[in-house]
Amino acid sequence: MKPWLFVFFLLAAGNDAIARLYSPRVLSPHTADTYSLKTFAQFHAWRDLNGDAKVYEIFKYLIDRKTGIYPMGVPAWEGSEEMSEYGAVRDPIKMLNIYPIGHCGTLGPTMAGIMQGIGMGPARTLIIPAWNHVASEAFYDGRWHYLDLDVRAVFRRADGSLASMAEARQDDSLWQRSNGPDFFPLDPLPAVREVYAKTTVRHYYDYFSGGHTMDYVLRQGETFTRWWTPQGGRWNHHSSYGTKPFPRNLIEQDPRGPKCKHPSFTVHTHGNGQLVYQPNLTSKSTDFQDGVYDAANVRPSLAGLTLERAGAGHVIFEIRSPYVIVPLVGDLDTTADDWEASVATIDAEGATLWLSRDNGLIWKDLGPANGTQDLTPHVSGTYGFLLKMKLTGEPEKAIVRSMRLSTWVQVHPASLPALRRGKNEMRFVTGDDYGLPTRSIEIRPLAHSREDLLKHLAAPPGEYDPARRTGRIRGSVVAKVQAPPGARIAWFSAGASFATHQGQAAKNTRNTIGYALNVHGDFREIYRSEIPTDQDHWHYNVDRPVKLDEATRTLYVRYVGDPALNNIRIYAHCLDDRPPASRPVQITHVWSENGARKSKTVTCAGPSAYELDVEGEPVDESITLAVASDLQP
Repeated sequence: MKPWLFVFFLLAAGNDAIARLYSPRVLSPHTADTYSLKTFAQFHAWRDLNGDAKVYEIFKYLIDRKTGIYPMGVPAWEGSEEMSEYGAVRDPIKMLNIYPIGHCGTLGPTMAGIMQGIGMGPARTLIIPAWNHVASEAFYDGRWHYLDLDVRAVFRRADGSLASMAEARQDDSLWQRSNGPDFFPLDPLPAVREVYAKTTVRHYYDYFSGGHTMDYVLRQGETFTRWWTPQGGRWNHHSSYGTKPFPRNLIEQDPRGPKCKHPSFTVHTHGNGQLVYQPNLTSKSTDFQDGVYDAANVRPSLAGLTLERAGAGHVIFEIRSPYVIVPLVGDLDTTADDWEASVATIDAEGATLWLSRDNGLIWKDLGPANGTQDLTPHVSGTYGFLLKMKLTGEPEKAIVRSMRLSTWVQVHPASLPALRRGKNEMRFVTGDDYGLPTRSIEIRPLAHSREDLLKHLAAPPGEYDPARRTGRIRGSVVAKVQAPPGARIAWFSAGASFATHQGQAAKNTRNTIGYALNVHGDFREIYRSEIPTDQDHWHYNVDRPVKLDEATRTLYVRYVGDPALNNIRIYAHCLDDRPPASRPVQITHVWSENGARKSKTVTCAGPSAYELDVEGEPVDESITLAVASDLQP
């Protein structure tokens, strides 16, 4: 089916065919909205504060036992990169929402990224070699301020203002007073004080990364449940976690999986979520029109999806998660026995199943589309995929009667909308940072793989050597971004891992990012490097959001690496051509109080507020968002 014929078919199905919910989330008065750093900055506890008062409230929140980020002692890893600069997770949004895993080398940059991301001013990561430690500083009100999530420390003067690392190295009085709820609570202060006074300090700028989005779409026939506690041992399994006694012994402790190395720091370990998509595929429902990603020569019939005319056709569905997809972990020494990250259960005849992890550029044949297939080897550790069913034969004979997709994810429980004793005024909201109903696509290749990088580029780079780990691309490269079928790119975030000159030579760094709507058009520059001369590392990151004047089907992003570009990442936020219709969502909270398990379900026709009264001190268990199938009489 031609693209315009497919759109016509959807329109003919009725104006209410599309009823998706875009970036749906429930907000609690006790938990900041971690959808983005923009929403995080609007939390009522600090949005009206300034300077030290604002930063100190945020710091207290981030080290709180119920709402904070906590160290496991090793970083979270994604992908197959071997170097920490590329593989360790230092994206603040991922750390706030997904990973209760980290160490000083990721928590320091995360804190710097939060400060810079909420608009406090420049921030930097501090490397403290003599203690093998990493912290951060933020610059505002004309000076630097020390912030340390890993060992729970800030330095406060007598007036409550926050001091810098340089001041802490020189002023013994800063170590003598009460500096907050925690202050190096597990470390011998005299020894730390001596190390800080003598050690050199190195500065890493933009050591954190960004761009990750918590966008997702909840469709008719889809349910998303998230739990505050582990559900059977499901987490992002990285091979490094089992190679040494630590953290292997920590992971094997009950409950099995990642957890804080200091139990006194938090009430949490790790949480999980499950997306279950089970649309009604018959002509009695609009679930197909609401949830399909793309299709050709396929229509819903009374029995299910079938061919419109004899021959071949296909239908594509998307699974896109804001949380990393994770398996039920088996042996720590291997991922071969991991399972249930995502499971497809399909009742079909005359159909084959195909999977793509790169927005449809490359497809993998999974065989007959009938029965149950465990997709774990293909999707574990990713944030989404496309599933295609190819139908061949005659109408009503080649058919997909039903489909159920179950996908598990990892969740940082501190980010979930918690309840407290008394009246809880909750809010259901949707939409992105611009209030738009967008869905996102991710382009995040591994530049150490020539094949994985080049498939996203409009043309090969002039000078590219994937084995040159600190300087892979020198010069210009252009990435192509294509909106999904029936959608346009409204805004995007373009990011990169760049190499830089250091010290006084930093001013010679000439890395840039630009974009154009035509590969041969004029590229509009959105970033040009300005590296401080106290930069002490060869690597840094940059991410820039851009809202387009007019939404577009295709976008080109040009990177110039001078001295070098080492990786790219692009998140495109897309508007569907047809605006969504209204569809109610059911929200179910489950908790226990005074030993009794309780639950409450509310139905919201759109963004709205509701209340939950809790008599005792609650223990949160789960929250579920569900959109029912649309079955016609």
